Amino acid sequence: MRWVKVAAIVVGIFFAYLAVSMIIGFLIEAAVVALVVAVIVLAVKVAFYRKQVSSNRPRSEVREPGYGSSLPHHSTRDLEEEIARLKREMGG
Repeated sequence: MRWVKVAAIVVGIFFAYLAVSMIIGFLIEAAVVALVVAVIVLAVKVAFYRKQVSSNRPRSEVREPGYGSSLPHHSTRDLEEEIARLKREMGG
């Protein structure tokens, strides 16, 4: 009878250990999933923020021409004004 009680206690401790380890494992997995989701959401927000900022640039800012787009046709006066503005901004 005494060995039955000891065996029951050992089995109970074993099941308690398994239950606690499964709960801790689940919590760790949930934390990793939450971290991955947070990183993805943050990356998407940063991408949209950069896109929004790049599309809200002032028209006077110099941009690199896009691929496949034709070069803009500027008059000589516009080019001279743009060069003068760039020289002022660069301190020259």
